[in-house]
Amino acid sequence: MKKIATLLLALAIGFGLKAQCPLTQAVDFTATDVHGTEVHLFDILDGGQYVLIDFFFTTCGPCQQATPKVVESYYAMGCNMHDVFYMEIATGDSEAACLNWVNTYGVEYPTISGAAGGTGICNTYQIGAYPTVILIAPNRQIVIQDLWPISTAQDIISALEAHGLEQHDCNVTTYDPQVTVTIDQVLETEVTATFTPNEDCASYAYTIATETEIQEWMAVAGLPLPEYLWTYGIPGSGTISNTFNELTPNTEYTIYVVPADPDGNLGEVVQEPVTTIPGSGSEIMPDFTGIDINGNEIHLYDILDAGQAVLINFFLYGDEYSEAIMRDMVEAYRLYGCNAHDVFFMEISPNGHDDECLAWVNQFGVEYPTISRDGGGNSIAQEIPVGYYPTIMLIRPDHTFANRDIYPPTLEYVIDAMEAEGYEQHECEESIEEAGNQVITLFPNPANDFVTLNGENLGTVRVYNALGQKVDEFEVDGTELSINTTRYESGVYVVKTGETTLRFVVRH
Repeated sequence: MKKIATLLLALAIGFGLKAQCPLTQAVDFTATDVHGTEVHLFDILDGGQYVLIDFFFTTCGPCQQATPKVVESYYAMGCNMHDVFYMEIATGDSEAACLNWVNTYGVEYPTISGAAGGTGICNTYQIGAYPTVILIAPNRQIVIQDLWPISTAQDIISALEAHGLEQHDCNVTTYDPQVTVTIDQVLETEVTATFTPNEDCASYAYTIATETEIQEWMAVAGLPLPEYLWTYGIPGSGTISNTFNELTPNTEYTIYVVPADPDGNLGEVVQEPVTTIPGSGSEIMPDFTGIDINGNEIHLYDILDAGQAVLINFFLYGDEYSEAIMRDMVEAYRLYGCNAHDVFFMEISPNGHDDECLAWVNQFGVEYPTISRDGGGNSIAQEIPVGYYPTIMLIRPDHTFANRDIYPPTLEYVIDAMEAEGYEQHECEESIEEAGNQVITLFPNPANDFVTLNGENLGTVRVYNALGQKVDEFEVDGTELSINTTRYESGVYVVKTGETTLRFVVRH
């Protein structure tokens, strides 16, 4: 027979009253148990588990008799890791009283004291006698309003099995903490890497060092590698990116990371080798010859030997990071004179074929040469070699690297690299082509709403898109033609009149 919550109530209505929770629908609550862990009822139910709640108070004799059976059933049903999640909620008791209770009866599941909100929850569930054990289904229905009597643990187990819940062994939680290291950028004196832990990794520590350095540091500290990293490494948690600087050019380094699980146990050390690039002041850019998507032969040293520096954007077709910088690259090309002055721009793709690079040029309004995989882009990238994309290289006329990789690849940093070499900005000249004594001009370029063609005896004028498809044809009896470009898609177009061919860009 259960003990009524108060002696007065017991005398009034007698001990023969059968207690139960009168509710059929669970009421949500959030409370903190005696170990400081927050318990949110609906989060557990929404995770697919049933919830068993034992309502009690610490001086209740029937509660003291029932609790060892509840604890025994908790182990039989899988220790809160399978079908059912156990918790107990006290009314009126302090944190200290509940902690003593937990230690006395070996309760491992959450215990919410009266002082931490248990009394209010008991009132919400209208608990009138103790113990009252209820079972809540994941759909939030209270399917057992009072599990009684509890003579043995099997009474509880059988009641739960009647609702389809199964017994499970209590498996000790095991963790496999890991951290993935991704090398984002390698320069002469800097390496940028991203650290991504798995779900079992609560925190980690990392550093970068040469083999000689790490051995010396471990010897001085008198610690093996995992403990050394954990003690002296840079602490981290979650996914972060870090730039190691003040490194030595052309030097082999290793990034070391030691992960730790939620219990503080150290996992296996991750070692990611990386070699900084040689100093750019003396490194020679290898020569190459490629064919751009328009069939033009591009010979690097010919351009350099003619006195121009060369800026190359190595990109991957279909790569979001390569796409993100294109507006800045095209703007930089125009700021530095459209390949007619100090710097000659080009771009090279190791993976995009001619048709894909034509679409790329059309999409971003690229006017400078584009060498695709078909034109030798992959061979060129491998010979240099290029390790990451996009990579922007600036090569001096003497064949040395002014900058092996302009990073981050933004207009601001491109301008900084140009200014460091003394290269000046220039306006792009109007598109002009001479045919005999005839001079034909085209402006503005790029165009938005219209483009105007000037020249004597223009005659038949045809406009083609970047794929070679004719999009317009005009018969001109005069010296000027204004072409409405509002209906043209953004991209590169070709105008042909007689033996004259001009290119212009539409940018909306």
